Amino acid sequence: MTSPRIMLKRVSKSYAGDLPPEHDARAGDVTWSATRAVDDISITLESGTRLGIVGRNGAGKSTLLHLIAGLSEPTSGVVTVDGKINTIMTLGVGLREEASGRENIYLDGEIHGRERAEVDADIAKIIEFADLGEFIEYPVKTYSTGMKARLAFAMISHLEPEILIIDEALSVGDAWFANKATARIRDICARGKIVILVSHSMGSICDICNRAIWLQDGKLVMDGAPTDVTAAYIEAVRSEDEQELLRKFKEHTGSQSFATGCRVDRPVISVGNETEGRAVVESGSAVRIEINARTPAPEDSVIVVEIVRLDDQCLFRHKFETALFASEGRVSFEIVMDPLLLGQAIYRLEAALFTRDMRAAVGSTIFEVTTLRPPSGGKPMILNRCAARFLRIGEA
Repeated sequence: MTSPRIMLKRVSKSYAGDLPPEHDARAGDVTWSATRAVDDISITLESGTRLGIVGRNGAGKSTLLHLIAGLSEPTSGVVTVDGKINTIMTLGVGLREEASGRENIYLDGEIHGRERAEVDADIAKIIEFADLGEFIEYPVKTYSTGMKARLAFAMISHLEPEILIIDEALSVGDAWFANKATARIRDICARGKIVILVSHSMGSICDICNRAIWLQDGKLVMDGAPTDVTAAYIEAVRSEDEQELLRKFKEHTGSQSFATGCRVDRPVISVGNETEGRAVVESGSAVRIEINARTPAPEDSVIVVEIVRLDDQCLFRHKFETALFASEGRVSFEIVMDPLLLGQAIYRLEAALFTRDMRAAVGSTIFEVTTLRPPSGGKPMILNRCAARFLRIGEA
């Protein structure tokens, strides 16, 4: 049997309203859009390839999958696929809600041209993999999203696909299911098959794949090892997200003075040994917060530092007494959180100077906490209340 192979040669895709590349940019009074969902992509996938595709929403990832799966025709270029393709674009879509889990397995087998005897030979393995217990005999409409995901993946992955395309399917379900699905994908590839995975989870891409590509605006930005591609993608996204975050929440960022001679600079957040400030940090990383302030009355002044989630839940608060201040009222110090134990959310960091119990100045900034490996079973807003240690840097 011929090994599976996929080859794309200068493939582009333009949707209705876009102008095919061989036409003029203007026709009469109509101005055509030249934007393409997929733009001049050439890649070749051999047997055993586990390809991860990363990129922002709208980057062209799903369009590329549709072209490979034969669900869409390219506007230009050639797509050549040797091998039978099975796709999981959204787990659970296509299940018959009124039928039981067991009945769905037989119905799915018929759709894929399998004899009932063939399904009978595999149904015990499919049911065991899905691990739905007595619910396998219940109507699918009674299933949770995670249960539907288990059943759908169990069915499609036991069809012995030559080429398996998965679009965000592994983001549904618990850690137990994700681990089983990952092992199953590796098993499929070990037999010389091809797996293509689109995911926003960089952890899944690195765990499962042996090659990755990064798409942006329909173009191929990078093709290489998953760790290299995801690292470059994360850094680019972080920079874009930081700019957008600071723009969106600019009213929470800056420095204000309410008393003569008093000032608190905008706090600076950095990660590890980096010296540049950050507005997006990963949960669990080592974070440093630098505070700089001045006051004409150091003996009567304190600085209160708070980290507050944007729903006004305070996660960290500490008061720094007068001993920190130099005689001329200047102070500079660091707060070290190693690791940073905050859940995924946007937070306001505020350092307020109080002189004789009056709010004299404030410096604030916004930062976002992300994670490459979200906890399974939901996304907690608080992993823990922040603990910190404090380092005196010296006079500002």
